Amino acid sequence: MGSKKTGKSKERKDSTKKVEKVASPNETDDVVDDKDDCVSAETMTTTESAKGKTRGKRTVAAMYKVVVKKALGKKFKVTYSDTGNPNGRTRHTLQSYIGMLVRTMVPINVESWPEVDPDLKANIWTDIQDTFKVAPESRKLVLSSAGVKWRYFKTTLTRKYVLPFLGKKKKLRKPPKQYSYVGLQPWKEFVKQRTSEEWLKLHQKQSERVRKRKYHHRLSRKGYLGLEEELKRKLPEGEIIDRAIMWKKARIPKNGKIDEELSLVAAKIDELLEKKSKGELEISGSSDVLSQALDTPEHSGRVRGVGGFVNPSSYFNLPKKKRIRITKADILARDKERDKELEETKKMLIAQQAKTEAMLYERIAQLEALVTGKTAMHPPATGDNVISPISDKGSFHDKSRIDKSDHNDAKVMENVEECDIIPTPGKGVGVCELAVDNINNIVAFGSVFEEGELSKTLHGVPLKEGTVRVSVDGILKPDAVLPFPIEGEMEFVREALGSHVAWPDDLVVRTMFKKKKKNPQFVKSLFDQVEINPWVPKRCKLLYKHATTIMKETGSSISTVFSKEVFGEPTQLFILSENVINLLEMQWIGQGVIAAYEGYLHELITERDLLDTFAFVDPAATYNCQRPDFVRYLVDRLKEGKSDRIFFMPYNPGKHWILTILWEGEIYMLDPLPKPIHYKEWETSVMNAVKTFNAETGRVNKLPKVKPLPGVPKQPGGVECGYYVMRYMKEIIEDETLSFPTKWAVKTRKSYSQAQIDEVRIEVADYIQSWV
Repeated sequence: MGSKKTGKSKERKDSTKKVEKVASPNETDDVVDDKDDCVSAETMTTTESAKGKTRGKRTVAAMYKVVVKKALGKKFKVTYSDTGNPNGRTRHTLQSYIGMLVRTMVPINVESWPEVDPDLKANIWTDIQDTFKVAPESRKLVLSSAGVKWRYFKTTLTRKYVLPFLGKKKKLRKPPKQYSYVGLQPWKEFVKQRTSEEWLKLHQKQSERVRKRKYHHRLSRKGYLGLEEELKRKLPEGEIIDRAIMWKKARIPKNGKIDEELSLVAAKIDELLEKKSKGELEISGSSDVLSQALDTPEHSGRVRGVGGFVNPSSYFNLPKKKRIRITKADILARDKERDKELEETKKMLIAQQAKTEAMLYERIAQLEALVTGKTAMHPPATGDNVISPISDKGSFHDKSRIDKSDHNDAKVMENVEECDIIPTPGKGVGVCELAVDNINNIVAFGSVFEEGELSKTLHGVPLKEGTVRVSVDGILKPDAVLPFPIEGEMEFVREALGSHVAWPDDLVVRTMFKKKKKNPQFVKSLFDQVEINPWVPKRCKLLYKHATTIMKETGSSISTVFSKEVFGEPTQLFILSENVINLLEMQWIGQGVIAAYEGYLHELITERDLLDTFAFVDPAATYNCQRPDFVRYLVDRLKEGKSDRIFFMPYNPGKHWILTILWEGEIYMLDPLPKPIHYKEWETSVMNAVKTFNAETGRVNKLPKVKPLPGVPKQPGGVECGYYVMRYMKEIIEDETLSFPTKWAVKTRKSYSQAQIDEVRIEVADYIQSWV
């Protein structure tokens, strides 16, 4: 008997030793008590434990009940306080679930919350919406809360599992068992970050700052929201609790004993509250009871005594009684209104699509009629519009550029002349040939303006006697010098193609339509035999054929006139065949295409009622930024509309596009090159313009700063810069949070996919085609 007892006793001792070994304080893993009926670490929540069951150390929150309810298709209803924060019984569940999501979804090796992938944040918000009945307006609040919990999680890992084991590489080789889901590689990078000399110095500095705090709140998880609910139950309905009372209550421990320094502040709060009730205390904005009791001004980014995520401007500027509580009825009414707007928008889009298709079919019919010789092309629209004082060429100025053709020039001109495709002149506009030096030296052909306001001025300046205004629609001698050259900008005939210029009246030959024998088969054969470049999107084939045949062989262009709202003044834009071909073949694009896309985006923001938020600068206006009138032009443009508008300025320093953004006195530079270049002349000109604008609008103390955004997607080759600039503008306009300064603040080597680039190519191609 004695020997058997001894054996059993020995077994119990061995098992005890095993348990002690597992729970050794030297290990880094948290352990749940070793009991048969204990909830496992994988299913146990942080808010609940089985009744009557012993629980060990706190473990990973799995939110079992929430996950089960979500799987059944049910949602937790979330209510909101007067300040817009979630309250009631569900708020703890919501906050715990946010914490669980962010710990399991966001990698810990990302250095800061702004650097987290926006798609990942969007997935977190989507998951919250699938699990809780939350107001769409609370997206920012939820993601801010997620960021705080993610940072706290990283702090906990650092404090418990990294700093105690500095210098012990074996202990830091892998993450703690209960946090193994963070991944081995992210853990190694996280440990490397948190053990670096730079980070440890920062940690020491922040720790010293925390030690200097005088008044620590003692609310634990109840928080200010829980305290507010607790106090409201004791007060008459509708009575507003002063935040000074909340602040004081939050710092009183359970035993009621407070130190001398805190007791002085508490006494001062009581004294000021009494004065306030008697009307003897003057309160203005954030200078209320609490600010005066603490004798420190309110921080610009938070509100003391009310909890996190409360905006100071809304808290102090809005009367408390007018704060609206979001109810289910409000949400349903808003959703109903949005559904109605969506239905109307859908009907409008269907009607617009039908109209576009009708125009396209009409254009196809016109082209068919053209090549069969039944009718002539219609002229581009003209009218009494003031033309932009800036050059409106379709692409970047390149003096070495000569329009070359694969066909024999003499043969093409002979055949084209025989085709009845010269535009019929509109009212006050006649077809002409343009000569240089003598009447027999014909160098180009175009249109001459005989009547109306356009015949009297050019670029807003009255024409000299003996000169007329002409548009150069086609060229015969590209290298011929213009009668009135502009040095450094427009000196040769080839550079005036698609532009309005002054021409000596005695060198303008008015011509009648050439009624030679028609030869439609020549143009038709070109049209039918066009080889479609593989880069051309399927829906743009017709436009591509039109550009490579009719436009190219006749030297014609596609034009439109932008209203004053687009670039600040009426602007006529010409798109040449080479602009269209380069766009559709994924070649380098000029300012004509960029300007056209800005016109498209202007229509987009007009439909979305965002004209007070965004505005555009003509790419042609940024050319030669050192000219005397550039600063004045930009200052006048900045004065239009509200002062906080975002201005997009595409700029071309020489065969490369960058995007400059002006917003609230800041100058952002978005360069698609992997290694951005410093454009000193451009930055100086823009800085001078912003300084002049600040001086003329009373913002003398606000100094502009140039801020490069190295995190913008980078072009992989040498021709994509223009497409990237268009994509930058599109993404910023579509981002409701306008987070581009932080989203693109950190350097990256990411590039756009071809599908993303094709999206903007098709948008601008469709827009240009709508002018035809």
